This record gives sequence, C-alpha cells and structure tokens, in this order.
Amino acid sequence: MPESDIARELARAEAEPLLPVEKKLIGWSLGLGLALLVVLAIVNRLFPVAG
Repeated sequence: MPESDIARELARAEAEPLLPVEKKLIGWSLGLGLALLVVLAIVNRLFPVAG
C-alpha cells in the first residue's frame, strides 16, 4: 500500500473521543510520573552523588 493511500485514509478517519477508563489511565500515569520525579529530586538532595 503506497504512503499516499495511508495518508488519505488517515485524513478521512474520524476522531474518536477517549473512553473514561482511558482518561483515568492518562491521569494516573501523569500523576505517578510527576510523583516519582519529586521523589527522585528529594533523594538526590538527601544523597548527592559524590563526583
């Protein structure tokens, strides 16, 4: 299938709204990622790498 056909099909496709469970999953993933970044920053402050 040539790329022009794929581009045409993608342009014709309708956007589907996110399901509630997908929204929850995105929220939990972002929240967990931010929380782990904060934990990493705190650990880095308490135990700096000697170098």
